[in-house]
Amino acid sequence: MFLAILILNLIISFGFAQNLTVRYGSYPEKERLVFEFKNRVDYKILQLKNPNRMVIDLFDFKGQISSLPKHVKVRVGKHPWGTRLVVEGEFSDVKAFSLEDPFRIVVDLYREKSQEEDNLIAILDPDVLKVLNNTKGNERVVEESVKGKLITQRRVIVLDAGHGGHDPGAIGFMGIKEKDITLAIVKKLATYLEQDGRFKVFLTRNDDYFVPLQERAKIAIKKRADLFISIHANASDEGITQARGTEIFAISSSAAQVKKTQIVKNKEYAKLVLGDSDIPTDAKVVLADLAMDVTLYESVNFAKLVAKELSSVMQRNITYRGTKRAGFAVLKTPGIPSVLIEVGFINNKDEAILMASENFQKTFAYALYKAIVRYFFPKQPVNVSLNL
Repeated sequence: MFLAILILNLIISFGFAQNLTVRYGSYPEKERLVFEFKNRVDYKILQLKNPNRMVIDLFDFKGQISSLPKHVKVRVGKHPWGTRLVVEGEFSDVKAFSLEDPFRIVVDLYREKSQEEDNLIAILDPDVLKVLNNTKGNERVVEESVKGKLITQRRVIVLDAGHGGHDPGAIGFMGIKEKDITLAIVKKLATYLEQDGRFKVFLTRNDDYFVPLQERAKIAIKKRADLFISIHANASDEGITQARGTEIFAISSSAAQVKKTQIVKNKEYAKLVLGDSDIPTDAKVVLADLAMDVTLYESVNFAKLVAKELSSVMQRNITYRGTKRAGFAVLKTPGIPSVLIEVGFINNKDEAILMASENFQKTFAYALYKAIVRYFFPKQPVNVSLNL
């Protein structure tokens, strides 16, 4: 099987002198490896053909490996310049990027498509995988970060404007509708990201029409999203009109456990997440753990960054929390860091008027743009100003 998929190891750790930890996730369309380091390292990632290999060169990294996952085909080479890892497998494409605090290299190995996978995961946009450097022969540089120089493909961001069409969402003061506020903010955020040049942006809806929750999650999977952000407006309990502030939801540990149970017990959902609903129950339990581990870890990291930027830019009360509520779309994108943001309370008169204002929407979208840049490119500048 592809990369001899790990069934018995939930999280694989093997130590270099620098305490390298590897997180592993298996999904229908890809396998994800997250290499976490104690300190930053320079690196270069290559995709090689004939035979098919993925090569990670870690420069000035000469520690010893205490153990290797026995079912993954990884060869390790020591060189005067550092360490080379070679991963072999039947994958068609490689995506990679790095994250800071702690320093992580994230590598996605996309499977060769089968007819069954095509029915679920259609890769619609070939330019998602474009890189800024040239391909040479059978070698493609996927990503390189050496002495401050970064060669990379654009990060894929899927933005989800809540509700739409016949579903207006919550309705507040003067008939202000949640579906209109969410779409306005998403469009402004998309503009900032597209103007930046380092991102490829997709919207689950770009006008006033309805998209089912399940389809919104599938769009993120189809587009090979590196990040999924769902925008909503809050509504307090009946009779309470003074609630205010922004709430940020990411999958919590308890919610992840609920989702794992759904993967194991629901055949349709197991097919979506694992690619096969007929594998043994014991294997489903393990694969569900693998599927949710990366989602949980990275979603929380990004949510905290969003809270920090919104608090700094907007001067609003920001609450970060996990959630278990039914129908929460971002819980259906395993393997993709995902958050849901409740912008404000629409049944509070002042909040509703504020959220409907052009200036508020622009500033809110700009704060989210800055959080996305900080997540993917913490050492690089923000390329776009608030007023474009």
